[in-house]
Amino acid sequence: MSLVHDAIILAAGMGIRLRSMVRDRPKGLIEIDHETLVGRSVRLLRHAGMTRITIVTGYAAGQYEQFARDQSDIQLVVNDHFATTGSMASLAVGLECVQRDAIVLESDLVYESRALHTILNAPAADSTLTSGPTGAGDEVWVDAPGGRLRAMSKNVHELCGVDGEFVGITRLSWSVGQAMLRAFGQFVNLHGHARMDYETGALVAVARSSPISVQLIRDLNWGEIDNEQQYERVVRQVWPVASRERAKIMT
Repeated sequence: MSLVHDAIILAAGMGIRLRSMVRDRPKGLIEIDHETLVGRSVRLLRHAGMTRITIVTGYAAGQYEQFARDQSDIQLVVNDHFATTGSMASLAVGLECVQRDAIVLESDLVYESRALHTILNAPAADSTLTSGPTGAGDEVWVDAPGGRLRAMSKNVHELCGVDGEFVGITRLSWSVGQAMLRAFGQFVNLHGHARMDYETGALVAVARSSPISVQLIRDLNWGEIDNEQQYERVVRQVWPVASRERAKIMT
């Protein structure tokens, strides 16, 4: 049984590629069948045993304040510099507020609940989730010989091997989270800006000295929504499975 009870949802981004669809809201608050993407993740996280959920906001942060109203297990923190920084800056804000092990996930995901079960029950305290190829476009490929993270890239030709597609759900021990914060600080000092990705940047950097396990669910049904094509794929292929799962949980 996992001892992780905290989750961090990264929800600060502007969702520029979806602006034609969601001009009035952050993409984590897109609704499908009257349930928002973040609302669905919160429901599944609670069902998996999370007792505190930290949402890192930025763009249209006030809408998350309305979403979280009267939900005492949700705390909101803000990346004030969301427009000029990368995802690691948002994760840094979350990690500074969550001083223990945590599940980290992105706000624009739809996934089967077994994704959380797998990552929470992984034998390694530091694990990230991968799937087989989705064909969704804009994939992040993972090189993980022997099940240990070595590299990630959107360019498959930059990798020595491909062992899965990054899902966007990661379990971090407190110590590895702190190591990622240090890697972020070094990046900012070296480059003079904070546009570092948490996965291809900080997580890969830390993996050189701290083992990060890669959990593969080859047939996982999941999707992220970064553009209109991905939205259509999620609605057609992913959400119907999610809806059947919801019915099972509710009965």
